[in-house]
Amino acid sequence: MNCDVAGRRIVLTSDETMMSTYHGGVLLGFVSILPSAVMPSAIFKGLFAPPVPAGPDGQAILAPCGMRKVEASLLEAGFSREEVMVAHPAHLEKAIGPKTEVLGITHDDPLGKIALREIEEIIGRGAPHNRTSFLSLIDHPLIRKHRPRVVVGGNGAWELVDEDVDVDYVYLGEGEADFPDICRRISRGEDIPRVIHGSSVPGDEIPVNRGATIAGIVEIGRGCWRGCSFCSPSMRTLRHRPIERILDDVQVNLESGARDVLLHSEDVFTYGSRGMNLDRRRLLELFSRVKELSPATIDVSHLSLATVHEEMDLLGEVSEIVGVGVDQGYMSAWIGVETGSCRILDMHMPRKALPSTSDRWPEIVRDCYGLFHDESWLPVASLVLGLPGEEAEDVVRTIDLVESLMDYTGLMLPLFFSPMSETCLGAASGFGRDKALPEHWELVGTCLEYNLRHLKRLHSLYRERMTAGPAIQMGLSAISHLSRPLLSKYLKRMKRGEPPN
Repeated sequence: MNCDVAGRRIVLTSDETMMSTYHGGVLLGFVSILPSAVMPSAIFKGLFAPPVPAGPDGQAILAPCGMRKVEASLLEAGFSREEVMVAHPAHLEKAIGPKTEVLGITHDDPLGKIALREIEEIIGRGAPHNRTSFLSLIDHPLIRKHRPRVVVGGNGAWELVDEDVDVDYVYLGEGEADFPDICRRISRGEDIPRVIHGSSVPGDEIPVNRGATIAGIVEIGRGCWRGCSFCSPSMRTLRHRPIERILDDVQVNLESGARDVLLHSEDVFTYGSRGMNLDRRRLLELFSRVKELSPATIDVSHLSLATVHEEMDLLGEVSEIVGVGVDQGYMSAWIGVETGSCRILDMHMPRKALPSTSDRWPEIVRDCYGLFHDESWLPVASLVLGLPGEEAEDVVRTIDLVESLMDYTGLMLPLFFSPMSETCLGAASGFGRDKALPEHWELVGTCLEYNLRHLKRLHSLYRERMTAGPAIQMGLSAISHLSRPLLSKYLKRMKRGEPPN
């Protein structure tokens, strides 16, 4: 079978905003929320989101971790390597043909709703790169010609449930258990509902990747027992993978030429634990075993501040194992600050501060930021604006909290609330410009002030992870410098409680 002409039976891919190396700095991917009128495509692709490398047969050498898990599940379910391909979006002519039955697309934000809802209205300059790139992919001439069944999954698939978008199926939830059977049912021509709900996979059944992942991401577990109301309910079953399978994934990445490892779960420090009872031994063993494989750097994707605060010395022990300050300059982690209002915490995140209490949340946040500073950790924090029931006083408390953290290096990302599934908060409508209070704009301005204060330091730290050469580094520095006057103009307006335009 000549697969380059006839096409693979099952093709997995995504658009160029997802299939990028980001020069080794995944935070650069956030630029995909900007429209081309603000960030021209040539600059976006050259300086921020260069494509992943491609093999001579059109395969993507690097791919999102979720896509790799689906690939592995298909191969374990009996599909052959000749039938399944993780394809580079720029080389679909080597993957899609008359024998292609299923095109699986993984995406975190296909319509640009997660990072900043209704971005066209907020900055008034058109659709973001991630939306235009996704829509261009599903309108690809080869897809129109050969008409494989298009299945969209991933963290952002929920955005398509109620949208008139030309995809055949929207796959919500985990893919490893059910996606192979869905492919067989499509092949048999069976009637399948447009919205598919995948079932959860036990931790020890999450497969080992068959190829390298973007940013060296290695999944160590899934789920979170804290159950915040705005999060997807499918993520509330806590499971962890055996250490040996995690190490296998690390080895796959390193053997493919990756330098760095990013350990991923909803709360990395809960690895091996049952609920609130931390398992220090298993966690420290995990970091020690990964360190023995000699990656250049080790980072974690997400940490719960309450978990860090519960045993403050644990973060220092991890830093010592990893070699922070010796083998690498810093470690980074995504954290969910979300709000400075204890009232909002009680309404939507009643277990977020456990084993402490909600009334101590601002204190917990400040203590952890002090610890991150002392241990050379870089926190990238999210704030959720516009949760149902939020009032001006709640936003003021969040402003006060952010202002109290100004001297600690990090990033603050204010995200407008958008329900992440049809069951999230009873399908409450999202939060947009028309609902924003002056205090919301002041909070966004305060976050921008925080980020601008630390931009130079962040750029200096980030160079350790980046694979970009001197010319790209100079280009990024130039854009950072040139954007300051415009950002400062926005900052002044928003600090007065006014929208940016």
